Amino acid sequence: MANKQNAKKWSQKNLDYFKELMLKKRKETIKEIERLERVIGHDRSGESKSNVESSYSYHMADVGTDSQEREKAFLWLSRENKFLGHISNAIDRINNGVYGICIECGDLIPKERLEEVPHTQHCFACKTKPK
Repeated sequence: MANKQNAKKWSQKNLDYFKELMLKKRKETIKEIERLERVIGHDRSGESKSNVESSYSYHMADVGTDSQEREKAFLWLSRENKFLGHISNAIDRINNGVYGICIECGDLIPKERLEEVPHTQHCFACKTKPK
């Protein structure tokens, strides 16, 4: 692991830029999470709003399709929640002044990479090197 004491740091202007980028992504992700929760049929407390009796009024194939769509939405919801955690961690790193520094080599992660994968903790060379 790299010595973070010797690492270069991004300027405050760049950190503010990345923080704004993260806050925008967080807002988009929260909207998507709320949409997926509506598809699944859960309110913000996690309580199910689906009504089992109402499913009997539909054709069996429709019920199966709805169930499959809810399952798919649940998987996407899990993915979005994980991404939200990565975004929150990145915002914490920005606030702590260690954002954009590769956790393996200690070099600054190129701006282009951070714009593509703003929550990354690895430069491209470290991310792609064989383990």
